[in-house]
Order: sequence, then structure tokens, then C-alpha cells
Amino acid sequence: MITRRDLFKVAGVGAVTLLAAPGAVRVTHARKKISIDDSMKEHLGVTLSQVKTSNLINVKAPTIAESGANVPVQVKANIPVDQVQSVTIFADNNFNPWVTTVDFSPTNGEVFFATRIKLAKTSPVRAVVKMKDGSLLMGVKEVKVTVGGCG
Repeated sequence: MITRRDLFKVAGVGAVTLLAAPGAVRVTHARKKISIDDSMKEHLGVTLSQVKTSNLINVKAPTIAESGANVPVQVKANIPVDQVQSVTIFADNNFNPWVTTVDFSPTNGEVFFATRIKLAKTSPVRAVVKMKDGSLLMGVKEVKVTVGGCG
């Protein structure tokens, strides 16, 4: 014979199990890290090996960043703005390397863009300039991320 006390014990354990279960059972969808080649293929239609580095593209960023949470980056291209369609920034070692794409028009006056980006770890930061004729030029700056200033 089940006593009233036994019934409350079983009901209590059942209630705790039901309340704890949603937090204990988690369904995670493993996401795959995107390679720089896959990211460039998606956003520019080419892989890294198909883009040539140019000294006309200047990427200014700190050589050492104490925190990857807020890294200042400036991109300047010594190319007439009426020949440039866009600038795309990539950080190779981020989970998703694509950072942003900025379109340009002659009303911009010059090819210059400044922002702050998040870096997961030490990584090359790439600025790819897409010209109106379809050609691509790239500038690169290696940024070393240190946690708390310790390399």
C-alpha cells in the first residue's frame, strides 16, 4: 500500500526531474569553422590564392593588440575612388573570417575606411579592394592578440 508520504516523495522527485531536465539536456548544433578560402569564395567569388597583394592598399592596425575584443583597423587605398567598387575586410583566424564589406562611390572622395573589429586570436587582417573592372587587390597586416598584454 502506498502512503500519502510516499506519493509526495515520488511526486517531488518527478517534479525536480522535469524542472532540471530542460537545462540538463541541451541540443547543440556543432558549427564548422569557415576557412579563409571558403569565406572569400562566398563574398568575392575567388580564393585567397587568386588575389594579388598590392602596395597600393594600406592596412593600418596595431602590431600587438592587448585584447582582441576591440581592434582599430584603417584601410586606405591609393587608387582613384571612381575606380573602386568596394572594400572587404577579412580576419583569417576568426570563426567566420568575413568582417565587413563597404561599397564606395565617387562621392566618398577617397578610398578610406576605419572601424574596430573583434579578433579571436592572432591573425592576418586582410583588406580586399574590388575594382569596378572586376580585379581584386589586397593589403595585409598581421595583428598579434595578447591576453592581458602577455604574448
